[in-house]
Amino acid sequence: MPNITDEPHRGAIADLRALQQEGLQTFKRYIRGDLPLPPIWRLTGLHPTEAGLGKATFSMPISPWLADGTGIYWGGIYALFADSPLASAIWTTLPASKILTTSELNMSFLRPITEQTRNIIGHATTVHSGSQVGLSTVQISDQEGRTLAFGSSRCLIMDFPVDADTDFPAPDLGPTTPEDPYLRLGPSSNFCNLQELAGWTPIDLQKATIEEGRTHPVWLFTGYRATAIEDGCCEATLPSSAWFSNGSFSINGGLLAWAADFTMGAAVYSTLPAGDLFATLDMHIRFTHAANIDSGPLKLIARVHHRGRQLRVSSCVITNAEGKRVAMATGSALVLPGGARMLGEGKKAEEIIASATTKPA
Repeated sequence: MPNITDEPHRGAIADLRALQQEGLQTFKRYIRGDLPLPPIWRLTGLHPTEAGLGKATFSMPISPWLADGTGIYWGGIYALFADSPLASAIWTTLPASKILTTSELNMSFLRPITEQTRNIIGHATTVHSGSQVGLSTVQISDQEGRTLAFGSSRCLIMDFPVDADTDFPAPDLGPTTPEDPYLRLGPSSNFCNLQELAGWTPIDLQKATIEEGRTHPVWLFTGYRATAIEDGCCEATLPSSAWFSNGSFSINGGLLAWAADFTMGAAVYSTLPAGDLFATLDMHIRFTHAANIDSGPLKLIARVHHRGRQLRVSSCVITNAEGKRVAMATGSALVLPGGARMLGEGKKAEEIIASATTKPA
């Protein structure tokens, strides 16, 4: 099955009309549908639902496309989602002819996404909006109102003069069919039979995945691929697809954070014995150089730096096709002894995590 990112993108890139009014009014135009959505929102189903001065609320459906080959949704999905409300909350405070870019994103994961999670909602609030720097926080919950994750962001604010009276043409939005990717039926996985998962040594399963061309649904969704795996180290590639644009010529920071989390998770998984799983607890990513769309593949290298009995700590560096570093991430993960065996026996991922994090009575 081809990658979604092999298709022509759809959505607005470089729509200068979005900069002709103050940020709050522009954001309300997105909510009303008066301005076309950028590609990353069209890809994932991200959608703004409310806006106020210094506040932004988004929702995103949990599509099967976002899961790995075992049906688990990794913590990086929260980071993918969070970047948009975090940046948009600050954007609502800005005058016309201003742009911003995420320079730092922090996430703490509290509860996992499950098969019962239909959509997630992010309420973001601006903490500070200055002439050059903005800070914001976000709380992510499910459709039942349960808190799933918490995040914060630092954004850099810059001038981008645009004539408020110029009648700019609408941008090319790409094809209209088929339906947007997140709405399509998710692909079947050829990763691993869950009943056999506990019998695999993680690193052997990972090597087989690379050698045999096995995939995860989220890999087909993003074009991400692991390319090499060793004990405590994973290398991967990610296309600089125009699907990842947040409306500019740069790749959405949340998408890069997701890719870093997946690569760090793979590095952690390679250190585990047969039968064990892990759960990501948190991540922190700093963006150091613009990652531009259609600029060649990005390379990710993640390494495990701490191998405690319960805790693993890892890092990831992302470089562009020219070898320039675009982001650095760190994360920690909780080891779940026997988690793969329990998954194969039919226990849900959220039950496995709960059994590892809840104190016995």
